Amino acid sequence: MAYLTTPSAQLAVSGGKPVRPPTRRWPTWPKPAPEAESLLREVLHSGRWAISSPEGSELFERRFAREFASYLGVRHCVPVDHGSSALVVAMEVLDLQHGDVVLVPALTWTACATAALRAGLVPLLVDIDPVSGCVTPECLDVDVEARAVIAVHWACRMADIPALSAAAAAKGMTVIEDAAQAHGGEWRGRQAGSMGRLGCFSFQNGKALTAGEGGAVVTDDSELAPRLEELRADSRRYRHTPSPSGGLDLEETATIQGANHCMSEFNAALLCAQLTVLDHEVGVRTRNWRKLGELLAGVPGVRLLEPAAEQTKMAMYEATIVFDELPGGMDVDDVADALSAELGRRFYVTDTPLHRSPLLAPWTKPALAPLAKRFVDLHAGRSYPHADHWANHCVQTHHSAFLGEERDMHDIAEAIIKVTTTHRPPSA
Repeated sequence: MAYLTTPSAQLAVSGGKPVRPPTRRWPTWPKPAPEAESLLREVLHSGRWAISSPEGSELFERRFAREFASYLGVRHCVPVDHGSSALVVAMEVLDLQHGDVVLVPALTWTACATAALRAGLVPLLVDIDPVSGCVTPECLDVDVEARAVIAVHWACRMADIPALSAAAAAKGMTVIEDAAQAHGGEWRGRQAGSMGRLGCFSFQNGKALTAGEGGAVVTDDSELAPRLEELRADSRRYRHTPSPSGGLDLEETATIQGANHCMSEFNAALLCAQLTVLDHEVGVRTRNWRKLGELLAGVPGVRLLEPAAEQTKMAMYEATIVFDELPGGMDVDDVADALSAELGRRFYVTDTPLHRSPLLAPWTKPALAPLAKRFVDLHAGRSYPHADHWANHCVQTHHSAFLGEERDMHDIAEAIIKVTTTHRPPSA
């Protein structure tokens, strides 16, 4: 790189001149799709703001379910209010027994574990693969009789769901595919979320497909789909016949007790709009990610978390830069702070691994006492060296940084080189 920063350059975090001038803006997020405003206005004046609205024009919730299922190549999509709700109803629909064990990767957001507790189950944390950062068949704990495993596509790397499904089935476990970070990704031509028995999505504000909040469960299982509808809509599912005049599109079928996890019409309309630009944005991020990889090739101790060869289409939630060798005198938090100062946008460490996270504390809820006790007992003496290593060597930034131009990638590369060069020990 022609502009390689010299070792004597002072870091911006220490008062030096930043790599990127503050006048140069980064892409903003969320970014409304062209149709978003008109569809939201349509909901506003439709008289139907929820799926429990009286009959009228087609609900956007039903339209999004149909369009997203078609996009993924699955038979059924059941939208819900949040990604964590998607995980809850996905576990509830499997008819597991109270206190059954569900395997959860140690390096993921806390919702994967807390959703299991909300469903009356016990999450058992398992370490992750040292190469991918995801759960692999080798990570499955065979010493505990688990009934399901939540397989998370992490950052920009997809888990091998077909391999996991085969290994899990041999142990009597069901794979729930958590694709909250993988909208638009493909594994050997199959869409993320479409490969497990159940796939779960989040449409939270930061996600690559977002409506501010929202989620969905998808499946090819036509027996599970109507029960998923009941679990998210107080034991009601959609009618297969026309709704009575002034009535609801829902009927009280009540084969399983549900709760209210319904998506609002505003969120559903927004998702219909955002889905139309998803593939374009995935392409822009992928092109910029590859450019950044080219710019960092040969930089000692630094690499990007790359998709597996089987990933035929990359998806990105958080761009992950791996510092196999941390710059001299710095830990991973220092590196994140230094990059933030150089680039004028937030760079940060990964989520705290769940075995150390203050967000996972079931013993703080008296109603969870029996589950919390088993949770504590199951985790006694366990360690998670791979999750800890990833957390201590990765710096991330939000995917929106990759919706800009090639010059943005040059800025990121220059900042990384500046930080690593300035603090590299003299013997390096």
